[in-house]
Amino acid sequence: MRFITPKTETLQEYNYKSYLFNLSYSYLGGALKRILAYLEWFDKHGGSCFALNSRLKGIEKKFPNNHYCFVRQNPTAKVFNYSSRLNQFISDIGKIDFYYSYGIPLPCKVGRVNWLHIGNVLPFVGLGYVSFKRSLELKLLGLLIKKSMRYADIISAESEFSLSLLDRSFKDKFVVSVNGSDEEISTYKNNLFFNNIENIAVAVGTCRYKCIDDVYKIYLHLRQSNPDLRLIITGIKEDVPARVQKDNLVVLCGILPQLDVCNLLKKAKYYITTTIIENSYNAASEGAFLAKESFLSDIGPHRKLLKNVKYNVINNLNTRVPSLHVHREDMNVNNLKSWDQIIKDIIQIQRSHYTCQLTDIV
Repeated sequence: MRFITPKTETLQEYNYKSYLFNLSYSYLGGALKRILAYLEWFDKHGGSCFALNSRLKGIEKKFPNNHYCFVRQNPTAKVFNYSSRLNQFISDIGKIDFYYSYGIPLPCKVGRVNWLHIGNVLPFVGLGYVSFKRSLELKLLGLLIKKSMRYADIISAESEFSLSLLDRSFKDKFVVSVNGSDEEISTYKNNLFFNNIENIAVAVGTCRYKCIDDVYKIYLHLRQSNPDLRLIITGIKEDVPARVQKDNLVVLCGILPQLDVCNLLKKAKYYITTTIIENSYNAASEGAFLAKESFLSDIGPHRKLLKNVKYNVINNLNTRVPSLHVHREDMNVNNLKSWDQIIKDIIQIQRSHYTCQLTDIV
């Protein structure tokens, strides 16, 4: 596919009122980072239209130039992309030049150009690391996303690995669209390497595929030479194995706001992730750029993060996959993108498609 960038207007001059971003699928984690970045960018550029999860109600006061629809999402509504309120919002907007759907199947061609972003790879892989009920939801979601790909002009995910799980007959539509890493970039460029390092190792997330039992193995290995080292785990406490919970040097923090997680990583001696599957490197990049040292599971997205970076492979700790040991000062900031870069890339791709469609009509 060949993209042609239109020359008639700059991105700053363009009117985004006919853009609709359906970001109602989630309101936490990486999805929330994307939501906040999009809201801020478009608010500064005249405003656009957003469908958001109702749990974010009130955020419109911070970004008043945008137009909002708040959707009450239950599992069925998420999967089938049905909401009478959203349908009315679409009708009120009128002509939609660009429709962007984050993790929700496209019901039809909603806009002139339609973009489907895959925010979760679990619907396309083995589901042994989720509950039975959740596995059924994900399986249905995966089937409907696959069916809806025919309506998409552009299909994106946050890594080449994630795109490799999709139907290759649509490969001409594939685009890698990562999350922004503004916090990490700012820290690195301003040389904000922190002096108040505490004797802690930090693990973020407790879902089954995060393999907290493997995190604990690496932690115990580190504790052999550092007996006072504490392990701080953020995430759902009940998902942490009982053996780990009983350790007096393990602290369970529960679910923390993103800013608190970043502040915790900034004072960590170690960041540990042993996840066996990820949509992108973004969670790992926070740890690798903010903590003094990191142990990252050896999976595709993490290798991408460590391109042109010096690291050691650790494969003797009986974990499911080897670990990549890296120091913060060796990280390569050129492997990251800012939200401003990412959003501008999305707009340029959309406008190229739009221009091609107009050319085809002529």
